[in-house]
Amino acid sequence: MQVLILTHNILVERPLVEKLQRLNIEVLSSEKILTMLQAKQVPLEVMSFFNVLIASETISDQELTVILEEVGEKFTILRQTDQMPSKEEKTEWEARGVDEWLLEEESLSGLREKLAERTLRESGYSISFGMTQKVENVQEKRPIPLWNLTRSEREMLSTLISTKDAPISRNDLAIKIWGDSDSASHMTRLSTIIKHLRNKLKIDGVEYDVIRTNWGEGYQLSKVFFDHYVVDDRIMEEIKTGN
Repeated sequence: MQVLILTHNILVERPLVEKLQRLNIEVLSSEKILTMLQAKQVPLEVMSFFNVLIASETISDQELTVILEEVGEKFTILRQTDQMPSKEEKTEWEARGVDEWLLEEESLSGLREKLAERTLRESGYSISFGMTQKVENVQEKRPIPLWNLTRSEREMLSTLISTKDAPISRNDLAIKIWGDSDSASHMTRLSTIIKHLRNKLKIDGVEYDVIRTNWGEGYQLSKVFFDHYVVDDRIMEEIKTGN
C-alpha cells in the first residue's frame, strides 16, 4: 500500500507519517502535489504510484472539494479531522467521494484497521501491510455482475460500452444519464458513480483501471473489460432494464 498525504505543512504530518511507517506503509507527505491538484495540473507520473490519499486537517473544505473533483474517483480518500462530522455532513462528504475519517489523535491500531477495512472492501486483493497478493485471474469471459449495480451505475456502464471506441466527456456522460450537464451536483455524482463502479468491478476480479480517465478528454472502458466480460445485444438489454 502506498499513501499520499496532501498537506499545507509537512511538519504537522510527522506523527501520522511515523504511524504509517510503523505499519510498513510507503508514505509521502507533499504540499507541492496539493498545489498542482488545486491548479488542476494532475502529476500523473506521481499520482499513479499511490492508491490511498489522506487529506490533511490543514486543507480547507473548499480545497478538498477541488481534490475530489480532480482525483476522487481514482483513490480511496481519507479525511483527517479533529472531530467527527455530523451525520448530515458525513453523508454529504461521502457522496462527494470521502471514504473514511481519521481523527487527529487516531491510535496506531485504529489507523491500521481503517486502512485495512477500506482496502479490503474496495479491492480484489488480499492485504498484508507491505505486501499485496492479487487474486487468481479469470481466464474465461463471464457475465457482468448486474445484480450488484445501481440504476445509475448500469446507465453509466451502458454508455461507456456504447462509446467504447473513444473517451466520452463528463458533460456528455451527464447528458446521457440525467439529460443535462449544468448541475454541479451531477458533476460530483459522476465521480462517485465512476468510483463505485470501478470498485464493484474490481471486487469481481477486474483491475482497478478498467475505467480509464483520459485527462482532458473523459472516461473510457479499457480493453481488459471486454476481455473479462461477455458483451452482446442481450447483455446490453439486461444492463438497460436491470433484468
